Amino acid sequence: MQFNQLVVKRPKTISSILALAMGLSVSPFAMAETEIESLRRELAEQKEIIRQILAAQQVQKESSAKVEAKVEAQAKVIAETPASTAAQGAGSSIPNVTFYGVLDGGFERITNIKTSTTEGSVTRMPNITGSIPSRVGLRAAKEFAPGYKAIATAEMGFNFDDGTIGQSTAGSNPRIFGRQLFAGVDTPYGALTFGRQNSMLVYALGDADLLGPTIYSMGSLDAYLPNARFDNSLAWRKNFEKFSLGMTYSTGRDTTGGAPGSGTCAGEIPGQASACKGWSAMAKYDDASYGFATGLDEQRGGGTATANFFNGAATLAFTRPQDYDRRITANGYAKFGAAKIGLGWLGREVNVIAGDYKSNIYFLDAAYKLNSRISFDGGLYRITNRDMDRNATLASLRTFYNLDKDFDAYLQLSHLTNSAKAIYAVSVGANVSPPVGGAQTGTMVGLRYKF
Repeated sequence: MQFNQLVVKRPKTISSILALAMGLSVSPFAMAETEIESLRRELAEQKEIIRQILAAQQVQKESSAKVEAKVEAQAKVIAETPASTAAQGAGSSIPNVTFYGVLDGGFERITNIKTSTTEGSVTRMPNITGSIPSRVGLRAAKEFAPGYKAIATAEMGFNFDDGTIGQSTAGSNPRIFGRQLFAGVDTPYGALTFGRQNSMLVYALGDADLLGPTIYSMGSLDAYLPNARFDNSLAWRKNFEKFSLGMTYSTGRDTTGGAPGSGTCAGEIPGQASACKGWSAMAKYDDASYGFATGLDEQRGGGTATANFFNGAATLAFTRPQDYDRRITANGYAKFGAAKIGLGWLGREVNVIAGDYKSNIYFLDAAYKLNSRISFDGGLYRITNRDMDRNATLASLRTFYNLDKDFDAYLQLSHLTNSAKAIYAVSVGANVSPPVGGAQTGTMVGLRYKF
């Protein structure tokens, strides 16, 4: 009885043991499956986050594109505004006005001076120029249509030693803006201006004559050159990429005097179409490493005008409308790294009732920039005047030391030799001439500030 019960119950026990064993063997797989499902859920969540980030970036990109398109549209409207406003006859652009100037002065020593009242050497502060003439000015420009601008310049020269006005004779009506005073329009076809303006000879000489209007330069042999300007003038200039052209015409070239050697000649006289007129022209070609130019300046006589060769000879009466004083130049330059060389010729012919007189100036200039602070330049000038038998040679050398932006110290030296009858002076101003046929040396130390 007990045996049978035991037999009957054993299968249940075995079943229980088997069930327990199976339960223990299945649980690890169930746990592993649960972890995989958890990882799958996390991966799905991360994918969703990445999708949301990409969607946000796309929205941001679209918003940026809309902003950029709006900015471009506004810029286009602003760019088109002057044209539409000009078409309506009311300019809306703001004038661009620039105030600028040069302060240049120092002390010089001139040797071998002999005039009717003075003799010896002198140390002085020259009034007219140092390395360049002192000045202040205003320059204005205003666009009133695409490619069209109203322009104006008012520039006053002054003597650095005492502050008096330059480019003017003493009297009750001195020039205020003696260097330049003009207004006009700048167009795609060139700039057309009216007023007191430089002769085109200035622009024709500017790139080859490297010393320019410094105190010891070609102006020592022909004082008109750094003062070549016309009153009552109409000028046109145009750049055609590498080519430049310009012309000036004056109805009365010098109303108050001030241009050395030509005298007052107001012009604009009824019945005298040529009296006191003046005109000039220039043509230039400028490349990256070289260039050349030609220019012409002609003045007509009238009134009480005179012509002067600045060599000690008497001045010439220059009073007839058919009298003329003509200067022509041909020159060029070349650049070699930090060096530049200029070479040229300037011929002058004065035709008056007393006769026909000619002179020629030949010049060779060079400049070299040693580094960011130190530079050198110099020139050799030879003038011949066979009609008056008066010749001279001038050699000049300058060095600049850049103290700061637009602020330089300089030293310049020059020596001039005259032929037997000539009395050219190395420097400018009254009572500094040498004896007849004498030589002179000039030395100057100065400072120049540009703003």
